[in-house]
Amino acid sequence: MSGNPKIIYKESLPSLKLRRAGMKPRDFSCPFPLIPATLRLCSVFGGVRRTGWFPYNIRLIRIRDLKFLLPAILMMAGQGFSQMTLHKAADPMGQDVSGDRQVVVAGREAAQPLVVQVTNAQGKPLAGVRVLFDVAGGQAARLDTTQTKTDVQGYARVRATSTTGPQPVYVNAWLDKDPRQRVTFTLHSFLPHWWLFAFLGSLGGVALFLFGLRFSSRGLQKAAGVKLKQMLWSLTDNSLMGMGVGALVTVIIQSSTATTVMLVSLTNAGLIGLRQVLGVILGADIGTTVTVQLIAFKLSDYSLILVALGFLLMALAGKRPWRYYPQIIFGAGLIFFGLKLTSEAIAPLKVLPWFTQMFLHLDGRPLLGILIGTAFTLMVHSSAATIGILLTLAFQGLIPLPAAIPVIIGANIGTCGSALIAAWGQTKEAVLVAWGHTIFKIGAGLLAFILIDPFTALVLRMGGEPARQIANAHTLFNLAAALIFLPFLVPYEKLLRKIVPDQLDRQKAFGPKYLDERVLETPSLAIGQVSQEILRMADIVKGMLGRSMEALEKNDTQQQQLLLDDDDKVDLLEEAITPYVAKIAQQDISGDQSNRGIKLLYVVNDLEHIGDVISKNIMGHAKKKTDGHLAFSQEGLCDLREIHRQTMITLDLAIGAFAANDAGLARRAMERKDLVYVMEREFYKKHLDRLQKGLKESRETSTIHLDLLSDFERINFNASQMGASILPKE
Repeated sequence: MSGNPKIIYKESLPSLKLRRAGMKPRDFSCPFPLIPATLRLCSVFGGVRRTGWFPYNIRLIRIRDLKFLLPAILMMAGQGFSQMTLHKAADPMGQDVSGDRQVVVAGREAAQPLVVQVTNAQGKPLAGVRVLFDVAGGQAARLDTTQTKTDVQGYARVRATSTTGPQPVYVNAWLDKDPRQRVTFTLHSFLPHWWLFAFLGSLGGVALFLFGLRFSSRGLQKAAGVKLKQMLWSLTDNSLMGMGVGALVTVIIQSSTATTVMLVSLTNAGLIGLRQVLGVILGADIGTTVTVQLIAFKLSDYSLILVALGFLLMALAGKRPWRYYPQIIFGAGLIFFGLKLTSEAIAPLKVLPWFTQMFLHLDGRPLLGILIGTAFTLMVHSSAATIGILLTLAFQGLIPLPAAIPVIIGANIGTCGSALIAAWGQTKEAVLVAWGHTIFKIGAGLLAFILIDPFTALVLRMGGEPARQIANAHTLFNLAAALIFLPFLVPYEKLLRKIVPDQLDRQKAFGPKYLDERVLETPSLAIGQVSQEILRMADIVKGMLGRSMEALEKNDTQQQQLLLDDDDKVDLLEEAITPYVAKIAQQDISGDQSNRGIKLLYVVNDLEHIGDVISKNIMGHAKKKTDGHLAFSQEGLCDLREIHRQTMITLDLAIGAFAANDAGLARRAMERKDLVYVMEREFYKKHLDRLQKGLKESRETSTIHLDLLSDFERINFNASQMGASILPKE
């Protein structure tokens, strides 16, 4: 044979090549196949030699050569039957008890030791095996030992103390005899009281989120101005149009709960009918999904840019007409920045197994998820805020869609609580609105609960990241509910009137009818409510002035007392309206809204003065005339009737100008100030002429007659001032 030195097997054995300098080729056979490493070892020590042929084609190895072959055979046996394996410790049930991924506090020893186990090829523990430990980087933690031996169960333990945070700490473990077998532990190290900072950080983030939502809503309301009020007050019986208006108003207000509360208030005031409101509520639930969809875009990385841009534009806007739009940008920035703070604050919680398991368990407990969503929405009065928290958890990968959908259903049901509270003690129509909204939401939630599996599958088929899936689920829920209920609004209204019991009729004490504290958060609507209350006050004053002449002429004591009672009502309304307008002024309102509030107070003041003149002065003269059995002369009575008629005309013009916000009517009312003043001077002279003629009636009623002329002129002056206050400033 030629070539490289070889040990050649029979055909039944694989051919192996061994190289050894200075050796000649030689043949030998073996009763069992040896691995190449053993043959190489035998070749190196020169223990393989040819000795001749034996039966069964077995060639022998000389006795003196066994000293080279025996160690190799023993090593082979040790590797084949006692091979060691290093792994993280686990209990008999397979649960990890190694202390891996535990949370530690900087400066404190970890609560659990780090445990590894060494076993042989059959999985039996090996005792006395040396295991080495070290910290990756060497500076993040201290170990109580760097090497230890396994006990009878094959366990080797070490305790770690973190020296820094917040950051992960990595600890390595390996076998002394086989460094290639290595496992790595991860410890999540945090600063002391990290849980308190996480709680406060998430709380602060939610607060910023809600403040941003409110601030941007105010900007939108100011930009919309009186259009917001007109949209709600100009509704028709077209349910589809009402749904569109409800969606638009909720996009502006950014809270379906606030929209529903306002609708309850407006219905209680008799401004909107039940059927109109039901359509608006369907749209309001759709409108709130727009905010959630915007949040799902995850613009947190640009939040501070929006905050800075909005702040800069607000500083530059001054009194310009577009000054409200920067508030929208600034508020949107705060919304996303609040979500970012919340997301960063709860990020450490995702390393806690119990925290992540809590959300995973919601997947199999939909009723619990519904209760959580309902309770949280009742607490913050905003379904958008609840869904925003869900999106934050989804951004961190903490909650899957199947666990989030029950919470979404609960968040939508939770919006009913504020409406029910708002309707407490109100008219039947307001109660019907609240219960209509509640039954609609509960019915939609029940339907979604029954179809939760196909609903979840549909949302998953739409794709997207978990946060986008949650936003889509919220939108689909409200859109589907609106489309299902919209065709049945007429029978639904009839059903509500049957199942909601009539309230007991009870005599309520007189008081404000349109002033509602819950509407103050929407200044444009609150100002509209004040206007309605002032019109109610104006109607009372107008009735008082109209009946005052009758009480004078007929000496009607009963009518005189009714007029005194009406003045008490006017005073009560004035005492309620003035502080209510002051509360509106305390809100973040625009300059136009502030000017409107001031004009409203001027009108209230003029009406209150007119009521006082009628009750205290005119009725005082009427009582004196009745008690003295006095009578006016025929000419004097005609003069009083005429000045009373002209004063009524001025008051009618002023009230009409206020109701329609008509500058033309207001100007006409203001111009009548001089007309009635001239008339009062003229009638004064005519009365003096009658006194000179010696008319008995004129002489007996002279003081009353002249005072009445002056009183009607004062009433006319206040009415004309109402018109002047309505006119825009030039």
